[in-house]
Amino acid sequence: MTASEQAATFDPTLPGRFLGSWQKFTGFMSFYREGIKALWANRSEYHTIKRQIRNGEEISRAEFQIYTRYPNDRLRMVPFAMLVVLAPELIYLIIILMPGFCPSTCMTYRATTKGARRHDKLKQKLHLQALDRIRDSGLSTSDFVDEAALTKAVQAGNRVFSLEQMSRANIALMYRFFGIGSLSMVQPTSWLRAGVQRRLEYIRTDDALLYSEQLISGLGLVELFRACQERGIPAADLPEYQLRLALYNWVRLSQRQMPDNAVPIAWSRLVLLNRSVKLANSPV
Repeated sequence: MTASEQAATFDPTLPGRFLGSWQKFTGFMSFYREGIKALWANRSEYHTIKRQIRNGEEISRAEFQIYTRYPNDRLRMVPFAMLVVLAPELIYLIIILMPGFCPSTCMTYRATTKGARRHDKLKQKLHLQALDRIRDSGLSTSDFVDEAALTKAVQAGNRVFSLEQMSRANIALMYRFFGIGSLSMVQPTSWLRAGVQRRLEYIRTDDALLYSEQLISGLGLVELFRACQERGIPAADLPEYQLRLALYNWVRLSQRQMPDNAVPIAWSRLVLLNRSVKLANSPV
């Protein structure tokens, strides 16, 4: 168990935990203390992992997550630690109002689900826009309902499946759907495309690690929510088993059919929203 996974076990907001006011307060303090300790431990691990990658060595998914998250967490570590010491009673309110202030190792289950719920409302609006966009591109919802139909649509060479050929409007749609940023209207197209490309490259690597290490069934709740949010999978109001199934379907499809291009699967999420592409030879 990594330091981050160990810290997550102290989360007082996990389902099934019924605590009094004082127990909640001490629980939060323990959780944040362990989160900061995990962040400090990640500091030394980050430099080791960086050397491994530079030397061409393979890394695990847990190490990959430390490598991708630590640079941003590092910027939040000092101000967050000061807040824990000086004004601990304000932490929860600040995290709700400014989730970007909190290091990933200190994000509670409740804060994660609240953020997911806000983003899911945006996804509903983007979903309706996506339906219009695919119709304009000569596609229909039926092209996304199962693996065979999606594969056939991709092989037909529609430009909507190519990030390089995609219109600015569609790139901006995907940029917001993935939760990369909210200022898509004022950013140059090249910046939007680069942001989506980075997210897709991250997902491609993460998919391969989840698949090879067979981790989906064992992911903790917060980690499961994060993995779904990163892929645009609505997460806030779905039960845990449906989240695992949605993530499983995404990863299976990406590894079986589209390991080098996650754009079609991203479009399937935009179009189907709460449903997954039905896999061939699968009972679900």
